[in-house]
Amino acid sequence: MNPAIPQATDTDRLGLALFIALVMHGLVILGIAFGEHLVPRSTQPPTLDVILVQTQSPVAPEDAEFIAQVDQLASGSDAEKVRPSAPLPIPASAETGIALVETPPTAPPRQPEAPVRTVTAEKAPEKRDVPADRRPAPEQDVEVAELIERSLALAKMVSELREQERLATAGVRTHYIDAASARTAAEAAYIDAWVRKVEQIGNLNYPDEVRRRRLSGSLLLSVLIGHDGNVIGIDIASSSGERVLDDAAVRIVELAGPYAPFPAEMRRQYDRLMISRTWVFREAQGVTTR
Repeated sequence: MNPAIPQATDTDRLGLALFIALVMHGLVILGIAFGEHLVPRSTQPPTLDVILVQTQSPVAPEDAEFIAQVDQLASGSDAEKVRPSAPLPIPASAETGIALVETPPTAPPRQPEAPVRTVTAEKAPEKRDVPADRRPAPEQDVEVAELIERSLALAKMVSELREQERLATAGVRTHYIDAASARTAAEAAYIDAWVRKVEQIGNLNYPDEVRRRRLSGSLLLSVLIGHDGNVIGIDIASSSGERVLDDAAVRIVELAGPYAPFPAEMRRQYDRLMISRTWVFREAQGVTTR
């Protein structure tokens, strides 16, 4: 009776499959590793040395030791066989395998050096401190000075207008008098004294420039006086056309002040007095108002 043949189990089949897989992987790995040494490497092409010479001979040498771009006969004895040197060798080209040598660039002709001149600097004079009172004053620009003067005049005018507005709001009484206004006895006496004073001061301080240039003209000037006789404001209502004459009239009013305080009768009626008169400048008559 024949013994029973053992049946292969699943474990046996799995072990056999793993064994075969390991053997196949080993063959693949070993085949790639040894295959690299079996492939013949490409041999590097041989190189050819070419010597770049700097002179040329009309006759070619019978027995040349080197290769150059032109024929050249060596000089010296047979024992002195020296390889020509290339000034700037370049590595062999990877494509042709020929070593090339570049010729050094020709240096430009040397320019003659310019003669060196020695300059001796003179000793600078020593700086001395000049007293502040002896230093020359800087010249003032006429236009800038005029702009500053106008700005100050404008600021003064704005300030006076604000002061007038404030006084008007506070109930300050102002009386206006011109040449055609009717006056009381006290008021007439006050105006006559004021006119005599400004005309006297004006003729004593008649502007030299007006006399030198022989200028003449008239302007309308308004002067605001407080009850204490001080000048509150001056306004040129109508200019003469000559700034010298306008400035002279304003300066005369300022020089003649302060004026007499208001009499009691005028003080009871108003707090300030505005006098508007025409100022006339004549070389023969001097300064007059009307």
